Amino acid sequence: MDDLPTEHAGRELPEGWVVWSEDDGLVVCYKPNIFDGDRFPRPCLPLITVTGADRGTVSGREGWRVTFHVEADVPAYRLRKVVAGYDEAVGYAVEIATKFNEGDYDPAEFYAEGDVRDEYVARLRKETGNEA
Repeated sequence: MDDLPTEHAGRELPEGWVVWSEDDGLVVCYKPNIFDGDRFPRPCLPLITVTGADRGTVSGREGWRVTFHVEADVPAYRLRKVVAGYDEAVGYAVEIATKFNEGDYDPAEFYAEGDVRDEYVARLRKETGNEA
């Protein structure tokens, strides 16, 4: 996994983030060498997705939807955003990743009450240098 790209559309991703897929948009993930399905359950991999949005979306806007997932089935709805252009979407994805790395988001805050994976969240905090 060390050979995964760390740049997309002319933008460098923050440390630990790699391009996972560029099919029909963009999927970047955080440290897949650590959060690899062996040490933690398979869904435990922070992701940021950039996908095409259409008028059928909740926001009713066309463009690109950017969503941060603390794990595959746990989207951070408050960070979800629909923007008009792909370059703006990639920029927002890089902004989310940067703020995640800087500890601006506590991974536990995105889980429903009682659903937090304590060991996983503790490791995310350790990796970003934001241990509680």
